[in-house]
Amino acid sequence: MPPALRTLHAPMDDACARHITRDGRSGEVCMVLRRPDGRIWCAAKTFYPGHISRLLTGGIHPNEDPASALLREVAEETSLVPISAHRIGHIHYDTEVPFETHVFVCRVTADVPVVVDLTERIHHFDALLPHELHQRAEQLCTLPADYHADIGTHWQAWGAFRAVSHRVVADWFIALPNYPDEV
Repeated sequence: MPPALRTLHAPMDDACARHITRDGRSGEVCMVLRRPDGRIWCAAKTFYPGHISRLLTGGIHPNEDPASALLREVAEETSLVPISAHRIGHIHYDTEVPFETHVFVCRVTADVPVVVDLTERIHHFDALLPHELHQRAEQLCTLPADYHADIGTHWQAWGAFRAVSHRVVADWFIALPNYPDEV
């Protein structure tokens, strides 16, 4: 039996929250796409500093449930079809604008992702082992303090926000290293 769903509160820069919710969304899905070799797909966008990759996320439309958003976003950003999906985390951000991340672990095939929605501006995909996600979280937290219009805040605040889901996922796999293969 997998560990219980982890729910937590985390800080988030108010400018980042205002930017990410400007289209009416109040949440996102974090798509942990685990390949048969155990590595997890990450992506970098064209404007990311040093083209650093991170776990894939996608917005939940108003009146859309997280599970539906997951399937839609995986298709748009990767063209992959999950073999299985399990929600492992729910992150509430402490900010002036309500925002939350629903973290799903999905088993996928060995196929290479292909972007369908080019407005996502994905530069490249790479794959990390679960234990490498802690290191990626630290890298995200040490991004420069430069402001960037595409994120609505400075990179350090954005990196700290994005690092939270990386730590949740890394901790999940430390607790259950063979998930989802054993479920």
